[in-house]
Amino acid sequence: MKSCGEQTSRLVYPALTDLATFIMVLGIGLPVAFLFSKILGLHPPSIIFPNKKREAWLCVLVFTAVVAGAFGIYGFYDKVWIRLTLTADPLYVVRDVIAFAVILLPVVVALKWSKQPLGSIAVTPKDLKKSFAFGILTSLMLILVVGVLSPFLGGGFAGFSVSSGYLLLSYVIIGFGEEIIFRGFIQTRLVSIRGPVVGVGVGSLCYVVYNFPLGYFCFSGDIPLAAVYAVWRFSTGLLYGYTFHKSQNVLSSAIVHIVLVYGGLLFRLYL
Repeated sequence: MKSCGEQTSRLVYPALTDLATFIMVLGIGLPVAFLFSKILGLHPPSIIFPNKKREAWLCVLVFTAVVAGAFGIYGFYDKVWIRLTLTADPLYVVRDVIAFAVILLPVVVALKWSKQPLGSIAVTPKDLKKSFAFGILTSLMLILVVGVLSPFLGGGFAGFSVSSGYLLLSYVIIGFGEEIIFRGFIQTRLVSIRGPVVGVGVGSLCYVVYNFPLGYFCFSGDIPLAAVYAVWRFSTGLLYGYTFHKSQNVLSSAIVHIVLVYGGLLFRLYL
């Protein structure tokens, strides 16, 4: 699972540099995603669900179960599985594999119960090459900008290490897991029920609430700080949601998710 890392050592959170990265993700990320979606000719139709009332209830149940699972897992780490160091290693990766097996369980149960295929959560080979190119181009352009601006945002290139390699593996697990839940399952159904603007916006707010448990335990139960920490994920949630909406494939938004978080690690910025 994600770690708040350096944020806990700051005297004030969020700082002005955190606000700058919040704005940068939206101000640069959304136009870049729009541009590459046009260049690649991406205009897939949204997934349609005939029984909208049932899908709405499934969204509520899955979302509630996922947030409860996140609270339980982070609480377990905080009270039981206490590690003396947050240095990434094979155990760190195994921990995230187990955690996301638990957090993805509500989605698996919902799909089994409703007898829906993987295509209903946008796990599909359709337009796979375009979706892959879209994710790569969008994320690389973002990271290029992040790298250039990082010295002005309190960051700078940290370099590669064995530990950062293990973190990349964890981010792959986390990125795909969260995109399957919040974009593949929740956003597709919200868009089908209420349209793209509400669907992407509410899906991003769900992503904010999901990040509250991490902030709560990172900041030792400080609810206002945990709330601010969660709200700061709204910009990235919007970017992931918009990227997904343009491709209708979790691959593209997962790539942007993974590369953006890992890029933040490399340039000492929390994205």
